[in-house]
Amino acid sequence: MKRTLCVFLSVFVLGACASSKSSTGDGSTIGIGIDVEAMRPPEAALIIREFQKAYGIPPVPAPDTPVTSMAQVLEIIRGDRLPEFDAARRFASGRMGPESLTLRAYLDLSYAGALMTAAWILDKERNQDLTELRQVTAARPLESTETIQEDQAYATKLRAKTADLRKVVRALRILSEAPLRSGSDLAEQAIRGDPTSQLAYLANANYFRLRGHWLEYDRMMRYADDAEGDPPVRTYLRAMEAFERYVDPVRCEKLLKETLAKRPDFVRAQANLVLVSNSAEAKHTELQALEALSPTHLTVRLAGPTIEAEFKTSEELKDALSN
Repeated sequence: MKRTLCVFLSVFVLGACASSKSSTGDGSTIGIGIDVEAMRPPEAALIIREFQKAYGIPPVPAPDTPVTSMAQVLEIIRGDRLPEFDAARRFASGRMGPESLTLRAYLDLSYAGALMTAAWILDKERNQDLTELRQVTAARPLESTETIQEDQAYATKLRAKTADLRKVVRALRILSEAPLRSGSDLAEQAIRGDPTSQLAYLANANYFRLRGHWLEYDRMMRYADDAEGDPPVRTYLRAMEAFERYVDPVRCEKLLKETLAKRPDFVRAQANLVLVSNSAEAKHTELQALEALSPTHLTVRLAGPTIEAEFKTSEELKDALSN
């Protein structure tokens, strides 16, 4: 798998559209000649790079601090410090034993989960833009010619943007496949090495959660529940199950907060609180908490500006309605 995390972390889709490049048949300005459905990993990596270049967004560089211990790898996972994942992976590569294998599994699965979260955020943005596109292309015979021309120009940009997003979402999902498979392989090796390892079962449960294979997820969670202790990752998995399996954001929010009460440095839990909160005010509050923990986090970069805009609109409406 191409390690493109530092590239996609910097992508934010609300920037100006790259109209200077010629479009493909689907209206996109990136990945010219690449079939979305037949896309392969090298092409997916190319699309991510082209998206970054076309929209003029600089990457988030990884720090110069070397990874020198497995304890540091664990800190990187807990802190969801995605630009450091590749260095952590290289350091941990080849280390065996159930504990090391489990940690390596969490590393790969967290990376895959980050790619899938990015795809989810960008796909949601694409759907919003498609709604906007339908509105601006609706017939309005009472409008002036100048207004109609402005709408047509805006519609052209939206078509290019939604086509670009379709490719980027597909690229991210393709690039998540390799770390998903390797993460599951590592978790299964850890379980074979120590059939009593609760954390290894939870790692494999996370794999099945990301796949949406809930019966296998249940099986892994039963094995994990048989062991003593209640680690934060177990509560986190139950939280995400509530959201993804049962569409219950209220329970998900409750369990994510319980996760953070156990481990305040569990950054991925805080990031998901931003995404599952219902009101604009709640999202904004959780976004501020995430920014305090990790200013350049994936969710801050991709979802932050939209959440800020929604919060501002919400506050303006409150002021208008109160007068």
